[in-house]
Amino acid sequence: MKYLHAVSAFLQATQGRFADVTGLDIELFLAQWEAESQRRTGTRPRPATVRARIAALRSFFDFAQRASLLIALNPMDNVVSPASEQRPNDFLRPIEDAALMAADLPPQERILVWLLRWTGLRVSEGCALRLQDLDLSPGRECVVVRKSKTAAGLRTIPVVPVLVPELERWLSLLPAQGLSPQAALLSTRTGSAFKPSYVWRLIKRAGARAEVRPVACTCHSTRRTRHEKGCARTASGENVSAITPHTLRRTFGSDLLNKGLRLEVVSRLLGHSNTVVTERAYAQLLGSTIRDELLSVLSEADTAVSLRP
Repeated sequence: MKYLHAVSAFLQATQGRFADVTGLDIELFLAQWEAESQRRTGTRPRPATVRARIAALRSFFDFAQRASLLIALNPMDNVVSPASEQRPNDFLRPIEDAALMAADLPPQERILVWLLRWTGLRVSEGCALRLQDLDLSPGRECVVVRKSKTAAGLRTIPVVPVLVPELERWLSLLPAQGLSPQAALLSTRTGSAFKPSYVWRLIKRAGARAEVRPVACTCHSTRRTRHEKGCARTASGENVSAITPHTLRRTFGSDLLNKGLRLEVVSRLLGHSNTVVTERAYAQLLGSTIRDELLSVLSEADTAVSLRP
């Protein structure tokens, strides 16, 4: 629907003409759209919004080119999307990590926190897990990711020892009728699989219970689920902590890198398409790790020199 809206806006601006438009026409349209958006809202469109609009136009003109509807070259060939900014690594610091792990949480919140923290799963991957994807056989404990946003995301993740009892406890709570191999691993009392939005809310609640990065209400509402628009807790009041499911994924990766696991292995466990993605996401952490390794090597070299006769 968003793609259709972007293309419709363009065709309306050009009065339906597209067969002979040029890259300059596209750039002019985008500049006018950004100016109008800023006039209407008071701020310029975010880079992600601009990229989405360019992607919509690119798809439209690629189709037109394949259908031989263009008189000239594809006008999108030289249109460059704004670069995406890398979000800062919001992994939990040791004291926050320990507080969340030690918190007294309801079963649904607890299994989500522990599973995402100790496997690095994306929230969509966790919601797609079935009972058949979990193997707790001694010596073979693992989770098999069969659905992911990329081919690299299809992987097998070892289940660490601290996670095993948590998974066993969770399995004992599932209704007997839901224990078929195809049943969702993360499911409600009625057997319905968790949805990403539901996971988001539960992780927020877990963070608030553990007093990890709590978010204060800025509208002074006295009701838990009804806040003013613009309140830091959102209108629904669900944003009670700044942590998200992705925070736990980042914590998993950061913890492994801090403990010296090779970048290639961490990248594979996280399901990244290549190590460049991992390096970009954990750049600040890797810089610290590199410094520690350098100082360690230099210290060893100095010791070796001092021991020479």
